[in-house]
Amino acid sequence: MTDYWSNLLGRESLTKEDLFFKIRDMYAALLRNLYNEPKTVPDFNIHFSAVPTTQEEGMENGYPIITVTRKSNKLKECTVKDLSMIENFENSYTWYADDVFAVFDFREDGISPLQFITSAFCTEFFRQTEIYGIRRIRMSHMYEMMISSGVSEFFYGFYRIDINFILTLSAMTYEGDAIDCTIYVPRFDSAAGKRTARKGLDIVFSDSVPFSIENLRQIRKLVELSDKHFAIVINEAGRIRGLTFDEPYQTECKIRMWDNLAFTITYEGTGKISYYNAHYHIHTDRSRNFSAKKYLGEFSGSLTEEKLNMLESVIEAAARQRHGTIMIIGNPEMIEAESERLCNAKVATGINTVNLYEKSELISYITSIDGAVLMDTDCRCRCIGAILDGDAVTRGSPARGARYNSTVNYINRRAQLDEYFVGIVVSEDGTVDSVTKDHIYRINVR
Repeated sequence: MTDYWSNLLGRESLTKEDLFFKIRDMYAALLRNLYNEPKTVPDFNIHFSAVPTTQEEGMENGYPIITVTRKSNKLKECTVKDLSMIENFENSYTWYADDVFAVFDFREDGISPLQFITSAFCTEFFRQTEIYGIRRIRMSHMYEMMISSGVSEFFYGFYRIDINFILTLSAMTYEGDAIDCTIYVPRFDSAAGKRTARKGLDIVFSDSVPFSIENLRQIRKLVELSDKHFAIVINEAGRIRGLTFDEPYQTECKIRMWDNLAFTITYEGTGKISYYNAHYHIHTDRSRNFSAKKYLGEFSGSLTEEKLNMLESVIEAAARQRHGTIMIIGNPEMIEAESERLCNAKVATGINTVNLYEKSELISYITSIDGAVLMDTDCRCRCIGAILDGDAVTRGSPARGARYNSTVNYINRRAQLDEYFVGIVVSEDGTVDSVTKDHIYRINVR
């Protein structure tokens, strides 16, 4: 019997093991493009057939397999009597061809978009290998296409959601305003399936509206009734039935559109994938959207859990500013002195001290003008609209805007003077960055 892997390599001076590691490295690169933080990329395993084995041979003698892991360059070899004996097999993606297989165990429970993304990855990898040869494979330019294909297939297959329609809807404005709404979509079942129908909607339309591209303008108008708390409800027939304040059912997915071409879909209760900056991002499940302790540099260790929670709440509110903003955070003494310096220089507007945690309704107003808001670690603010000054001491990023570059420069310039602050930069494109003297973090607070 022809050895499938050797045949795939052809005349290349590579071993089967080299091929397996190449698959591993390219798959890891795909996941780094997908997960919202590199360190949250799962420590996956990939199990390969060591040799072609028919089902009859496998049942009689077992399946010899080789395993590669994300972080190790050592191969593991074993024999299993049944493929279901492979750890987490039921939640993995399995590729079959010519009596060989590859099992991708990406450490997720249940069905998810990652299974469909992995399928697209395998299809493209083996297609290119057969056409161009292993040394000429180029996958990086295909990652976004694979991810988009997998996401589209998952949500259409399980929820009958047309992702292209969602993208188009999220890009539409209404009277000049970007979209801000929540939509509940039921999971699709076969004709024999049964589902608990929603009852007691707060608003019920007398005539339901098809949730489809043909009614795009009408739907864009209707979703203006919704926000993060009040959700549009789609029924089993794919029509807008009304609106509710209730939380989504376990059998529904929640689409939260929060800006132009920016949305988050929560599925199966805890699964979450977002689209912003023209990329999809998988989010790991966590009790809060983010932890302020991680992003506040040297201040983190000195703050109580209560103060951290207060800062998280204020930062989350500031992140909802659609036109972007900057928050400069520091200890009370330094923020007081810096506010006074900037106000005396006539590059900031002083205000009577206000606690932004206690007066959270003010955040959207004071962040709506150009310039930075200065706030201490007790959430007290006495300076708004500040122009961040300082010499250019840090190399900028031409791919980022003025807010980002001026904040990075300001934080580093003040650090040279032994004045330590943290900058929270909310860009118009929906990204949120935390800037300290040592690190810049991309954070998700949506």
